[in-house]
Amino acid sequence: MFRSIAWFLLSFVISSITCSNRTPTVHLDDATLHGTFDGVANRFLGIPFAKPPTGNLRFRLPVPNSPYSGNISLTQFGNSCPQQLTNITIPDTLPRNVSDTISNLTGRIFSPMPGSEDCLYLNVFAPPQATPRSSLPVVAWIPGGGFEIGTASTFNGTAIIERSLQLGEPVIYISINYRSIRIHPEVQFSLRIFTW
Repeated sequence: MFRSIAWFLLSFVISSITCSNRTPTVHLDDATLHGTFDGVANRFLGIPFAKPPTGNLRFRLPVPNSPYSGNISLTQFGNSCPQQLTNITIPDTLPRNVSDTISNLTGRIFSPMPGSEDCLYLNVFAPPQATPRSSLPVVAWIPGGGFEIGTASTFNGTAIIERSLQLGEPVIYISINYRSIRIHPEVQFSLRIFTW
């Protein structure tokens, strides 16, 4: 899986990035990928990096995508992977500013999001002036959550790009959805810790 992601990123960086009418495009394989520009960063959202893990691919290691072809719109985040929904009750006895802060944080982290087993997507945020020759470092974010909560769309990649530009050290930021495959033999050992 990580080899597929690395290949995709390498292809992304060495492909041509153009901006016409502020709509960024990337040429990859036989496809033109169309993203969005949000005023700070070029955003390519919901890029599938593996075949959907459904049907006979369910509970198996990810299978690399077929080459991209045609025109592909990448303007919305992909589905989040199925996850544990948590209902948090905030005690009425807390001061208002504390309960508001907790509500704001938990609302972002635990809010229900569109979920599907077809969830292996990544998002790329890049400075608008990035070119194939820029050789920018890549910051990869894989959300935590103990295989129960979290999704790549929770975190604002534009803020990372904006701060990197302010520091004069631009980066490309990617966020990646993943799913637990704890039942797979390659990861069965992690379940043994719960059998003591």
